[in-house]
Amino acid sequence: MLDAYWIGIDGGGTKTSAVIGDNNGQLLAVYYGQSGNLTAITIEQLVERIHHIIEHLLVKSNIELSSVKVIFAALAGADRQGEQQKIYEAFQHSPIQKKLQVQSDVHAALASGTWGREGTLMIAGTGAILFGWYQKKSFRIGGWGYLLGDEGSGYHLGKLAIRSILQAQDQNVTLRPFQKAILDFIKVKHTEELITTIYSSSNPVTVISSVSKIVINAYEEDDVAKTIISTVLEALLALVKSGYERMDIMKPLVLHGGLFSDESFYRDFVQIISNNYPKLIVKKPNVSGAVGAYILALMESDVFLDDERKQNIQRTWSQLEIK
Repeated sequence: MLDAYWIGIDGGGTKTSAVIGDNNGQLLAVYYGQSGNLTAITIEQLVERIHHIIEHLLVKSNIELSSVKVIFAALAGADRQGEQQKIYEAFQHSPIQKKLQVQSDVHAALASGTWGREGTLMIAGTGAILFGWYQKKSFRIGGWGYLLGDEGSGYHLGKLAIRSILQAQDQNVTLRPFQKAILDFIKVKHTEELITTIYSSSNPVTVISSVSKIVINAYEEDDVAKTIISTVLEALLALVKSGYERMDIMKPLVLHGGLFSDESFYRDFVQIISNNYPKLIVKKPNVSGAVGAYILALMESDVFLDDERKQNIQRTWSQLEIK
C-alpha cells in the first residue's frame, strides 16, 4: 500500500490534536488546534477547525490529500448518531467527506490504551466518563456534559476550587495560597471579578477546568485542596461502581485525561481502585488520543497492528512529542 496515509483527530474539550501516519505505523506530523467539542462550538466552527488542522498536517508532512485513505475524527460530543450525521452533512461539499469517519473521542482514548481492542476507559479531563467496548457493543456512564454532570472531571474540580474562593469571600476568610494562585491565573485581583470574567468568557468551561492543576499541586499541604481532590476521586470511584457489573475485569481499565497525567492524582486513584476492586487491571494509555484515532483509521482499512507497527507508532510518537 504505497503512498497511503491515515489521519487521526482527537477533538477534546480543551484542544484538538491530530496526527498523520503511514501503513507501517510511522507517524509523520502532529498538529494542535482549538477545542473540537461539539457541545461547546458550532458545526460551522468545527468544520473550519478540522479543515484548518488537516491543511496544516498535510503541509507539515508534505502529503497530498489524495494520498489520505481515512480521516478518523474522534470528537467530544459526537457519540450519538444524530450528531455524527450532522457532521457528515456539514462536510457534504468538502473533498474530505468520503474519507471521514466520525466517532466520540472516547473510542480514540480507549484505542490509545488497548491498540484498538476491547476494554474499559475512564476519562478524567475537561469532562468525565466511563466507557466500555466489548463484542462490538458499548456502554457509557456519565459524560453528560458540564451543565448536567461531569462529576469527577477537571471542570468539576475547578468549579469546586472557584466555589471555595467565593465561599471564603462570603465567610470573610483570608484566601489560601492556592486560591490566590487561581486568581492570578485567571488574571483578576479581587474575588468579585471572578464572576464577570468567567461569565463573560467565550469558553468558561475551559477557564474553570484549567485551574485544576493549581489545586492538585496544593494537594499535599492544603486541607481545602485535599478535600476538593478527595471529592473528585470519590466521584470517579462512583462511576466505576455504577459500571462494574458491565465490565470485563479480564480487560484493562485505561485511565485517560488531564487529571490522570498528574502522578499523585493517578497514584491515589489507582490505590482507591485497588482497595475496592483488586481484580481490575488498571493502566495508562500507550499513546495519545490522536494516535488512538490514527489506530482506528488504520483499522478502518483492515490494517493489522502487529508488534512492529506498534513499536513504530510508539517510537515515532515519542519523537514527535519531543519536537
